[in-house]
Amino acid sequence: MIINEITTKIIRNAKNGESIRSLANKIGFAYSAVYGWILELEKYEVVRIIRKGNKNIIKINKNLIYDKFRELDNAVSIIDKNNDFWGFIKDTKLKIRFSKGTAITIWTKGGFITGDFYDKIYFLEVFEKDANSLKKALNEKNIAWTENKLIPKRPLIYIIPKKEFTIKRLNNLPIIPLNELVDYCKELYLDNVLEQLDLLYNLGLNKRYSEIYTNI
Repeated sequence: MIINEITTKIIRNAKNGESIRSLANKIGFAYSAVYGWILELEKYEVVRIIRKGNKNIIKINKNLIYDKFRELDNAVSIIDKNNDFWGFIKDTKLKIRFSKGTAITIWTKGGFITGDFYDKIYFLEVFEKDANSLKKALNEKNIAWTENKLIPKRPLIYIIPKKEFTIKRLNNLPIIPLNELVDYCKELYLDNVLEQLDLLYNLGLNKRYSEIYTNI
């Protein structure tokens, strides 16, 4: 099985013309281990070893297997960054809170998952004075963020600086209060979300939207 931690790091970090010893030092594995797995990758024509004097130089062949390695590595990286982000949210002392589609998914306990949340785009409001600290923290974790337009990187944190707001904590997550979310959903005519919230929290909205409840 050529897919393992060492080969994944080789594919992720190897540069054309780099020596195997340099790569081994970079990824933190013994030279013998890196050399051995590069020999295995060479069998599948993912890389080729070019011997120059006393150096073994890496030549990358971007074939189908190489592309699949990169796809897998990207998928794993997204999951790792996503987990890092949620861990950061629970530990940070910055004044932040989830809003919009992210708040909908959290308040409905997954009963209604917005397309943004499913695509790992999270809306995060932050006190203006904490905005730069938030960006710095995300940069240090290599987590993408934006303030205006969507970009392809995931997870993506959509930062919304605000002068003031009230923070509610739900399952140790900072979030907008339920009454604010209800107002937001009413403004956007998100009737199906209001139904979910009414069922969960008995808000007295007297809303019946889905067939199953309309026909009771």
